[in-house]
Amino acid sequence: MKWSVALSRKNNIALSLFIGLILASLGLAGCGGKLGKIETSTVDTAIVNAEAAIAAAQDADAPSLASDLFESAKTNLEAAKTALTEERGDDALRLAYQATVDARLAQMNSVNVTMNSELNASILQKEAEAKDLRHTLHHKETELAGVQSLIQDIQKDEKQLKQAVHDLQNENRELGNTRAAYGKQVAQLSETLAEIQARAQQAETEIRNYGREVASLRRKLEVADRRVKEEGYQKRAVVAEIDSLRKQLREQAQIYTEKLGEASQVSSDTEHAEYLKQKAAEARAYVASQPALHPTKTGRTSLSEVQIAAGKTALGNWARAWHAKNLSAHLAYYEPSLIADKVVIRESKEQRSKIDLQQLESELQQMSTGAWSKAKTDTEVEGENVIGIHRLTQLATPADENTAALYNIWIREIWMHQVGNDWRIHHEIWQIYENVPNF
Repeated sequence: MKWSVALSRKNNIALSLFIGLILASLGLAGCGGKLGKIETSTVDTAIVNAEAAIAAAQDADAPSLASDLFESAKTNLEAAKTALTEERGDDALRLAYQATVDARLAQMNSVNVTMNSELNASILQKEAEAKDLRHTLHHKETELAGVQSLIQDIQKDEKQLKQAVHDLQNENRELGNTRAAYGKQVAQLSETLAEIQARAQQAETEIRNYGREVASLRRKLEVADRRVKEEGYQKRAVVAEIDSLRKQLREQAQIYTEKLGEASQVSSDTEHAEYLKQKAAEARAYVASQPALHPTKTGRTSLSEVQIAAGKTALGNWARAWHAKNLSAHLAYYEPSLIADKVVIRESKEQRSKIDLQQLESELQQMSTGAWSKAKTDTEVEGENVIGIHRLTQLATPADENTAALYNIWIREIWMHQVGNDWRIHHEIWQIYENVPNF
């Protein structure tokens, strides 16, 4: 914008110098004496200069961008030629110079209008890019916050698992100590049993010689047998307690295995999400490599502000008719000779086709049965066209514990121009992405 203002100031300075030179020339011509002394060659040169200035203004599109000044230049040129024919030298010279001034002004105004239009289009494009970047930044920040929360949960689970492993190791050491103590007790009982059995055998050997002691020895043997039975019971209790501890250890190991499985599942989900992002990027790269679908846009327009406002109103009515599922009103904006481009992107592969108005109506009837949500709407101006870009989304595959949600994305680009007092669609481009993340 600053550059445009500077250019305009330079043009005004140049124009002022040019007008000053013309006035000086008129003064010199007047100082030459009477009107009849003006040279015909001087007038001829002025007329040739005026014609050159008018031609340059016409090349700069002055008939449409500065029509008043351009018509004034042409009128003054014709008047100068007439005055020359009638031998009115001073009038011819003055009118020729005036035609040159008007043509130069028309040329400068046309150049300024064209440059301002290009600068405005560039500014609008940069604002749209900045808006997209802000949206992408917000989306990435949201994803980052989700990932950070997930990492905190995983770290918390990891800490709990480490504590569980530590506890199990302590219990395992305690079980080892208890098992060693019980082993010593069993060894001592076995030695005692061996001693009793030896004493019993000795008593049986001596019973032949010691009758009185037989009964006493038998009683001692019964006592010994009872002790053996009691010690056997204690041994079985120790074995049962060891089995119980082993069961608890197996249960703790199962819980630890399940925790590891959950952590592995979280990692699998993250890898799947990255896989989907990679596939979406591959799909966009493939589409970008295909031949251009859209006509070249220059950012220039011959429409007035009133016409642009009327075109945007027609686009809004067309869109509202679609969302209201009023296909008759929606189709009323199309020209009968319309040929639309339809592009379907499925599994990173693109399929293009041309469809006429009848086929378009059939396709729209099928598409209207789905639940489409409006995601984004943009409007552009190009030449004699007002362009609407509408992006719609439809849930294709809901998310579950293993996969992310997938969508169908439908982008409609509508080219509308004025026909009489109405606005009609003469071209439309469809881009349909099937089963992709909501990029």
